[in-house]
Amino acid sequence: MDIAITRMSSKGQVVIPENIRRNLNLKAGAQFIVVGDKDVVILKSISPPSIDEFD
Repeated sequence: MDIAITRMSSKGQVVIPENIRRNLNLKAGAQFIVVGDKDVVILKSISPPSIDEFD
């Protein structure tokens, strides 16, 4: 498990540190589900279904 500290910008943007992006193979445009509860925020990466999954 990787742990890092980051900040939120005035626009609400959060940078995921490079080592975590690399370890999770996250690329620009990656999509996430965001869950917030009290003082916890969870980002869960999601992949859109491919056209093959509908056959």
